[in-house]
Amino acid sequence: MNLQSHSTFLYEQIPTPPTEHATTPPLGHMLVSSGKSSPGIRQMPTPPIEGTALPPVGKPTTQTTSSSSTVSSVGERSILYWTPASPGSTTRYPSPTGGQSSSSYPQARLNVDRSTYPDEVDPEDRENLQVALLDGLVLDRELESNMVSFLVHSFTSWMSRFLFEPARVIPLFREAIVRSHSYGPEAHQRMVLIAKSVLNVSESTDYDLTPFTILYNQLVKTVAEARAHGDLTREAAVEAMQSCHEVISLMCKVCTLASVLNTMDLCAPVFRRACPESGNEFVNLPKVLTGFDIHLKLYATMDVLLSAITHRPMFFRYNLDFLSPLDEELLNSDDGPGLRWLAGVPDRLIVTLAKMNTFLEDYGNRVDSERIKDLEREISACTATFFCGPGSDPALSLGRIVVQESWRLVAFIYLYMGLCGADSSDVRVVDSQKKFMRLLEGIRPRRNPDTFLVVPMMILGVATPSSEDQAIILARLWGISECKKPETLGNDMIRMLMDLWARTAQRPTVWSDVRQTCFRITGM
Repeated sequence: MNLQSHSTFLYEQIPTPPTEHATTPPLGHMLVSSGKSSPGIRQMPTPPIEGTALPPVGKPTTQTTSSSSTVSSVGERSILYWTPASPGSTTRYPSPTGGQSSSSYPQARLNVDRSTYPDEVDPEDRENLQVALLDGLVLDRELESNMVSFLVHSFTSWMSRFLFEPARVIPLFREAIVRSHSYGPEAHQRMVLIAKSVLNVSESTDYDLTPFTILYNQLVKTVAEARAHGDLTREAAVEAMQSCHEVISLMCKVCTLASVLNTMDLCAPVFRRACPESGNEFVNLPKVLTGFDIHLKLYATMDVLLSAITHRPMFFRYNLDFLSPLDEELLNSDDGPGLRWLAGVPDRLIVTLAKMNTFLEDYGNRVDSERIKDLEREISACTATFFCGPGSDPALSLGRIVVQESWRLVAFIYLYMGLCGADSSDVRVVDSQKKFMRLLEGIRPRRNPDTFLVVPMMILGVATPSSEDQAIILARLWGISECKKPETLGNDMIRMLMDLWARTAQRPTVWSDVRQTCFRITGM
């Protein structure tokens, strides 16, 4: 295949380290090429540097560039993609008294409430979700009733705790349960593993990851075999991506940020082959987001968001044109086909963030004023929408509006700090930061919506020099149980903020600090 790469960029590429920087647990070795260039994997240039030198970017994967159809070769070295600890967990931070502190966190001068929110039962509770999910399943006599009850209990436990709009995806989960039975024992076994995994993670942070480990290893094995195929078809690539949505969603709750990035890197060539575009085209992002394949949607959405919060290039450059007015209309609708139901990010904003990521890669903080104005208009047009079911709780609905508005505000922060070169003292940044803080003050601390504000609050923190505001942000983050558990993505978000604040206590923050912080905490 001959897929477009970033090799035509005009600025110098920062060398990238290998991803096998971290000690990893024995979860099934992954074979990749050693040292020699693989046809399926080439590096992307990193954004131009403003000010201090940035650390290297950890081996992103671009569009495959090969005249053959090989996705990736199998070599001598083995790499584990699930890292048990953040590589930066032993980072030494400046101590307030001088010298160095070897603590996992900087010596905090903030008086922060670290109490965890009680496990509240939301109005859109499990019982209501269970009734809705069972509707239609109980009529299927081919399904074992005990297994149906277990699957429904497991999925509704996950949905009520971790999904932004759980009621919207009842049909999706119902179809998955029926399909797993219809497609034979292998699909059924995978569904049971998924159910056990999500139930364990939903019930406690002291979870048993045995089912998830099996599920994860199955995905790694399947993707590794697909990468080794010299003539991988699109159909086979789509099949290899099955479980990608579930595995990466679970990883965002139980694994480090480095682990998520490594797994995204692993799946990148197979994702590209699973997309319908020819080898000399970019993947059309709006088409993916409005399509039916949830695994491709999840990968592309995560690619965009991870790039925005880490100052790393996206794994792929996308075609961001809407192929029809209907696609844009769908992404702006209340019940659109994107993944707003998953984490609360407005569907249309994903396309805008991808555009911003691309401009940052191309121009750094020197984006021209016309593009900035266009992006301001796009962000402003991303108004909050939500699916309102019968008997919806007003507080829950307000929380959903707050989450989406927070994404709009942090998009402005990213725009001005990342693409305009503004620092945290810039009036435009200060305005967006203050508006976000007012939003936080307007809703009481509770698991929902705060669990969906973790990533926005991380970006908010980049623009927050005030120790009082920093304490408020940290208190909200510490209230979320999965953020308190070490070696998780949520905890990495806290550690990134602590690191960034410790290094910028005597000066305004600039966007390149995000890159430094990401590297110090994740090693990538």
